[in-house]
Amino acid sequence: HNYLKDGPYISPEEAVAIYTTTVHWLESRKFSHIPFPPMNYKHDTKLLILALERLREAYNVKSRLNQSQREELGLIEQAYDNPHEALNRIKRHLLTQRAFKEVQLQFFDLYSHLIPVHDVEPLEKITDAYLDQYLWYEADKRHLFPNWIKPSDTEPPPLLVYKWCQGINNLHNVWETNNGECVVLVETKFEKLYEKIDLTLMGRLLRLIVDHNIADYMSAKNNVVINYKDMNHTNSYGILRGLQFASFIVQYYGLILD
Repeated sequence: HNYLKDGPYISPEEAVAIYTTTVHWLESRKFSHIPFPPMNYKHDTKLLILALERLREAYNVKSRLNQSQREELGLIEQAYDNPHEALNRIKRHLLTQRAFKEVQLQFFDLYSHLIPVHDVEPLEKITDAYLDQYLWYEADKRHLFPNWIKPSDTEPPPLLVYKWCQGINNLHNVWETNNGECVVLVETKFEKLYEKIDLTLMGRLLRLIVDHNIADYMSAKNNVVINYKDMNHTNSYGILRGLQFASFIVQYYGLILD
């Protein structure tokens, strides 16, 4: 509500500066645009199966399912059986669907803190999961994220920590303390990164790297009605953590912040 009343919190000048920086960065990396997945895309079935497996993993251990979970499993099985039909539906949704069913919100209570859990409509979830696989695959192929972005999928975190320590240790005279020198590690933390992403700016930035249909879909998907118990709220500021492709948006936004 505050955002709609007082916002946006990013001034036009700042937004233009962020946008131009991103444009220059992408130009310097010679980044080629990620197109809309073509109708006869050669990796389609593989990406779809990976997406479905990822969704199904959540149900490996569950014995009792509620109705929407049963529906989701049914849709996943159906997509396994008719991949062609599922892919056509997914692409149709990516192209045309801009209004979405409301997202249920529940809180997972760990007594010391709460974790918000978003429950997305199963049919939309499959579309999102496919989009997530497609974006990560294409972005990786085009080297959108440089190799200094850590932690990343190229190496397991313990190896990263080991290399990091080795890197510091092997610096010339790094532990020299004769004249009172000391080694200082400066670290900074972004507060509430997810909650403070401006959707309008994010949509513009996404258009730089992906087809405008996909960028619009991703922006619209975050601008949904959230339903908690008997309360409704339209999300117009910040992205939802519960979406399948949230990791991609955050990684990209983090790159821009860097």
